[in-house]
Amino acid sequence: MSSQLDILALEPFHGGPRRQMLETLTRCSRHRWTVLKLPARRIERRLTAAAHWFAEQLSRHPVGKIDLLFVSEAMNLADLFRLVPALAKKPTVVYFHSNQLPEIGVRTEGPSDLVNLNTAAAATEIWFNSIYHLKRFVGKAAALVERYPDLQTRSPIPDILAKSRVMHPPMDMTKLHEAMDGYQITRRKRTIFLDTNDAHAALINTAFRTLDRRGESYTLITTGPDDELSADLPRRTIGDRDDIGQIRALHEAGVMLSAKFDAPDDLHVIRALGASAWPIVPASGVYMEMIPERLHESCLYEASVDGLVAKLLDFWHLDRPDGYQQLVAPLLHDRESAIACRAMDDRLAELKALNH
Repeated sequence: MSSQLDILALEPFHGGPRRQMLETLTRCSRHRWTVLKLPARRIERRLTAAAHWFAEQLSRHPVGKIDLLFVSEAMNLADLFRLVPALAKKPTVVYFHSNQLPEIGVRTEGPSDLVNLNTAAAATEIWFNSIYHLKRFVGKAAALVERYPDLQTRSPIPDILAKSRVMHPPMDMTKLHEAMDGYQITRRKRTIFLDTNDAHAALINTAFRTLDRRGESYTLITTGPDDELSADLPRRTIGDRDDIGQIRALHEAGVMLSAKFDAPDDLHVIRALGASAWPIVPASGVYMEMIPERLHESCLYEASVDGLVAKLLDFWHLDRPDGYQQLVAPLLHDRESAIACRAMDDRLAELKALNH
């Protein structure tokens, strides 16, 4: 398909993976994009107030022709449609990077419990970043519907399922190589790269204290907030927006460590696979589908200090399994920006044609 669309993208939480995905998509897309964004702060406020801010901006500064609306889940789309009725007539894609639905079994009610559900119901199509995330969203949504008798008679779940699909975030693999042009670095097996965003800090602190007691040496490089890490844990910190610094650190690291349980996706693990850093990640969430099955035993750890420490020690003291790059190649191919963005572009054009 060669049709070129005028797309309005609204990103209420422009940071981290959301920023990476949107910047890559708009740069590689054949369509014309207008992007309005808010900084990545206080997502609970974005859920309740972002629609009003975007509506006000659009009323003051019209963006011209709009063929399709593209938003993330960090906003109440139903509210936006009420405030800007003209947008409700446009096909709309909502990209779910994460979700803020209550956990299954939680009985207390919060002001934003229904926002993601209302947004999904209002969208023309819903894109998820992983199979795991799609399943988790549907499970949490079904549990939420059971809590509200009014929803049970007109459950939105069947309609949401019918318009959901998985679209992996594109990643510009050329950055992995461009960041290293003219930059010499030595990979060290005991250098660990850790993204602290949404990480289980208590587990990390205890695991590294255990390594210290055992006399195991290591070098730690972190990105993200580190206020919950032990003050006496030595590390080098790289800024959240320093993509070049993060990529160079992954080329330096022997291990890319994650302590994010039930993660819907993980940009740094994809980068680590491309940079040949070894992933040591929880045996939960997206990692079960992200890590090739033949590497599960070597890469995945159970949610315990002993499990994490054992995987690090295995990597340091045992030989690395053969065929690593061949095993991860299909995953990296599917995420490569030219391929992933083309798939997104084609689907956006199809949605516009279907909703003409």
